[in-house]
Amino acid sequence: MKAIYFFRNRYFVLFTLLLSIFSFTGLSQLVHAQSNGKVKLTAGTIVALRIEGPANSEMSTGTIVNFRVIRDVTSNDKVVIKQGTLATGTISEVNSSGALGKEGRVAVKLNSVKAVDDQEVFLSGSVDKQGENKVVLTVVLGLLCLPLLLLNGGDANIPAGTEVRAYIEQDYQIEVK
Repeated sequence: MKAIYFFRNRYFVLFTLLLSIFSFTGLSQLVHAQSNGKVKLTAGTIVALRIEGPANSEMSTGTIVNFRVIRDVTSNDKVVIKQGTLATGTISEVNSSGALGKEGRVAVKLNSVKAVDDQEVFLSGSVDKQGENKVVLTVVLGLLCLPLLLLNGGDANIPAGTEVRAYIEQDYQIEVK
């Protein structure tokens, strides 16, 4: 009879020890997150996007630009951001083309996209384009004929359909079904 109590206590101690180890290492949180259908979307994960409409140096700073996700984004073999999901960006810098052949410039900062659980996922990255620089051409032609000094540089244009890489800005726990 004493032998049975000895083994019971031994298993109880072993069970308590293992339970303590799991709780201190955070494995219980991992098991809990996976059992609830949550997966971790890690910072730095690439999101392939395509711009929906053109952005150019004639637009104003702060204008919202729409993108679409090109491919599903997965984590642990689960889709966390679906293909075709709308993503947004903002025009962060605009320099219009000017006289003496000065080129235009437009830059778009990528903002966010929605995950499958409707959680807003912040992105990092940008896309920019510079117009054609015509300064040398303007000066050379201007020496021959003074009115050509008023020749403007090229406008910057990011055409619709341009593909862009964005990166997940921070870690997220995404609820998947």
